[in-house]
Amino acid sequence: MLTKEQLIDDFKKIGIKEGMVLVVHTSLRNIGCIQGGPEVMIESLLEVLGEEGTLVMPSMTSGDELFDPKTTPTDGMGIVAETFWRKPGVLRSVHPNSAFAAYGKHAHEIVAEHPIDQPEGIKSPIGKVFQLDGRILLLGVSHDSNTMIHLAESLNEVPYRTYSTVLSSNNGKVEKLEVPIINHCCQNFNKMESLLKEEDYLTIQKIGKCICQFMKASDVIELASVQLKKNPFYFLCEDDCEECTEAREYVIFQEGKKM
Repeated sequence: MLTKEQLIDDFKKIGIKEGMVLVVHTSLRNIGCIQGGPEVMIESLLEVLGEEGTLVMPSMTSGDELFDPKTTPTDGMGIVAETFWRKPGVLRSVHPNSAFAAYGKHAHEIVAEHPIDQPEGIKSPIGKVFQLDGRILLLGVSHDSNTMIHLAESLNEVPYRTYSTVLSSNNGKVEKLEVPIINHCCQNFNKMESLLKEEDYLTIQKIGKCICQFMKASDVIELASVQLKKNPFYFLCEDDCEECTEAREYVIFQEGKKM
């Protein structure tokens, strides 16, 4: 069972330093038992980051209900992310189904703006992490959870989209909106691991039962952009993946409208 002292030591060894802006994607199930559970993991991260640091986690929801940043639970984000946004002092962005949560020096700046059609664009929380020279920790998860790659897609203006259903309130009446956003199955985001390794941009370390990865946001954007400039569809699957097929069909439909 991991203790708080062990976690703090491991987080420092992997490269987390005081004052950093850090976005964490994590699965407690893959890490194993922690003495004190998700609360202790969060406390350990905050202790290493210190008063000048900022901790950021995804806080995305199912979109099945009208979003309230103070009450709507996360969906598929794991117990650590769900515990994090509920902690006193943690701020949460107001995107209907792609919210992020943040705590620390830059928390307000990070969550203050979150465009509905650019959930991972330059003005979004993940965009702000990049602009603040942030770091990324994949703690028991792989790059298919790395939302920073979506920012690279946005910055490189990839043509594909999938439709996201969001709920909004109009004079007390709940309405459904179909919003085209940059999205797909994200399985090919795992290509990023080898790209980062080739440039020695990735720190890999075992924490608990799992292999964890630590990197700079700017390195992810740099290497993803190189590939997307050569092939805008680099991160889409080539097989019969439903989400990637929808993304490709969006492009075909838009090109047809121009004819």
